[in-house]
Amino acid sequence: MIDTKDKYVQIGLIAGGIYLGYKAISWLIGKASAVQQAENEVRKLVAQGVKATYPDSTYSQYAMAIASAGFNTLGTDEKSIYNIFSKMQNDLDLVKLIAAFGEQRVEFSFQALPLGAWLRTELDSSEMATVNKIISDKKIKYQL
Repeated sequence: MIDTKDKYVQIGLIAGGIYLGYKAISWLIGKASAVQQAENEVRKLVAQGVKATYPDSTYSQYAMAIASAGFNTLGTDEKSIYNIFSKMQNDLDLVKLIAAFGEQRVEFSFQALPLGAWLRTELDSSEMATVNKIISDKKIKYQL
């Protein structure tokens, strides 16, 4: 049994609580900033005259389809994910998809993550490499 009256145990508990609080805040800020960065990038690309290939509703549908592919009862449906990324034609398409995805819940978790981090929980490294190859083959400068 741990003696919680021992001053070293108390110091350790306080330090551990501070560390966990720091990690939680850092995690929350990181999540919010990924989606915010995508939204800022959308505004920047539109101002530069880059045209989206699809209406905004299509990116929302693609985002929902990616999330559904991760919740497939037989495992992640990688082919559906690859198919959606193959439809991205330029930088604006990809950042609109990232913004539309927002933060989605990770399967078997209460954690919600932006698209890139969410994909890394659903796909292994070779599958992520395939997604990034599909993106780079389209001359899109972003990688997930």
